[in-house]
Amino acid sequence: MTAGAFEEFVAAESTPSLRVAYLLTGDGRAAGDLLQEALIAAHHRWDRLADREEATSALRRELVAAHLGRRWSRVGAALGDSPLLAGTTGIPGFSSAHSDPVPSDETAAALAHLLPRQRVALALRYGAGLSEEAVADALGTPVADVRALVGDGLGRLGELLEVDGAAAAALVCDLAGRAPADPGDVHGRVLDGERSERRHRAGLLALAAFFVLVVLLVLFAGR
Repeated sequence: MTAGAFEEFVAAESTPSLRVAYLLTGDGRAAGDLLQEALIAAHHRWDRLADREEATSALRRELVAAHLGRRWSRVGAALGDSPLLAGTTGIPGFSSAHSDPVPSDETAAALAHLLPRQRVALALRYGAGLSEEAVADALGTPVADVRALVGDGLGRLGELLEVDGAAAAALVCDLAGRAPADPGDVHGRVLDGERSERRHRAGLLALAAFFVLVVLLVLFAGR
């Protein structure tokens, strides 16, 4: 699909995806960062996506993957906090990682105490109103597993909020309705993020090349 189609896609999908991201993070800024990461990953595959429906499913999977996993592109952030590389924060691709904020909303705070996949299942099933099949596709798991995740997640959320399962599901829906609705210039952030990602990789390659050079110098000096 075309670059113009991607920009239209971002404009249409940013608000509903931001709501899901908010349920997964409990913080507006963190949700924006998560959405940006997912859109960048989807953009990398854009030319291989057949149509809008496939693109929406791909974005949903990337959003879940970005929340559940740590991509290799975050290595620089981890290294930025290392005493060994304390001076690398000024090098492109290296910066200190920030801890996740503590949600101030009661429901968001309770969601943060669920297992990650339970939280994803509830966010997609009740926050986004998706079918069990669509949730299963996003998680890459059978529908039966989704039912178990939703059931266990609602049970745990209900315990934390002292309500029954139906009320817990309603609270997730309510939180989604109160989530940030204005994503801002997401397309611009995606383009900026891709430029930062390229600088990040260049920084990692430069660091790797430096270590190789040091090893070679040591080897030759020892002869």
